[in-house]
Amino acid sequence: MASPTAPAVDLDLLRELFLLEPHKPAASVLRRARAAGGQLVPLVLSVAEREGTAMGSGTRAELVRMRARSGIYDDIARRVSAVPGARVVKGPSLAAHYPPGVLRPSGDLDVVVEGEQTLWAVADQVLADWPVAEINLAIQRLKGDWHLVLVLNWPSREEPLGDPEFNVEISTLAFSGEPGGVPPRIALPPDGVVADILMLAEERFQRPFGLKDSLDLALVLAGDRAPAARPLADQAAALRLAPELLELCERTRAWPSLAASVPSRLLDALQQPSVQELRRRATGEKPLPREFLPPDAAAALGRAALRALTTGLPVHGMLLGRRTPSMVPTAGLRFRSFSRGTLIRTPVADFLMVTEEVVDPDQYAAALAELPDVFPL
Repeated sequence: MASPTAPAVDLDLLRELFLLEPHKPAASVLRRARAAGGQLVPLVLSVAEREGTAMGSGTRAELVRMRARSGIYDDIARRVSAVPGARVVKGPSLAAHYPPGVLRPSGDLDVVVEGEQTLWAVADQVLADWPVAEINLAIQRLKGDWHLVLVLNWPSREEPLGDPEFNVEISTLAFSGEPGGVPPRIALPPDGVVADILMLAEERFQRPFGLKDSLDLALVLAGDRAPAARPLADQAAALRLAPELLELCERTRAWPSLAASVPSRLLDALQQPSVQELRRRATGEKPLPREFLPPDAAAALGRAALRALTTGLPVHGMLLGRRTPSMVPTAGLRFRSFSRGTLIRTPVADFLMVTEEVVDPDQYAAALAELPDVFPL
């Protein structure tokens, strides 16, 4: 599609997005951004700085930290992208569509990998380079393979109390889907811009769309690499995201300054596949084929975990302890039963398998006590 003119990312646009009168000062925009949850505060500060707005030491220091945070994510993305089979999506590539000097807020870094071994290689890279404080694990069994989401996070060194934690999510699934509605989809589209757009649409399964989503979409669709309407709609339909992408397009067009970035022909191309997808969901998806687990895993799992994994749902791992490089086994996931459930050994950490949000403290204590015997070094 011919690229429309990109919207000007300035204080006038931010006043519009935050429903403020045109005469309101930058301080009002910043207050509105903080009241809305703070996600867009770095964007507001960087735009204010770019326009020469007077700033005090507090807001300048905050912006310096946020730029440093973005730089750290960029550094992680460069290192991780050098691992064969790993792709960083959304964050840095979406930020490249913003004007020079304008800071796109960086909540986390998403990495999609081709297979379990690549996931461990990426995790090793991050764990070696950064002070990871917490590791979270989710596991699914799909099409005869293990699929994992590993989340690594750690606090900001400069402002551990006030700034968000760093968060790196590594997944063998490109699109996690919505339980009971849309199943997981394993592979990313080969085109990076299309992948970013559809990853934005996929966010709707987790939360309502926000202002940043609309701004992201407008800037991407107005960029030089914007995909043609029909192929983009076809990819959205193939990945079962046509209704979500249509909703995001319609929300974005509701803002006068962003409307021209979303071509009418894209909305037209999404109409029919959206109706078809919603009908498909309403009539009920055929259940996923029952998964057959490897004997060692099946023998170690409790009834709830077996039911979840064999029907394609995830189970989670509660961190018991990190592993050092000298302790890393050649195998990937390993499962062993203990007196109160199932333990999971991975190349980077050991976990207690859990299927409920609240974990019994006695079960956790038993897992820690029995781990050395269940998985001797």
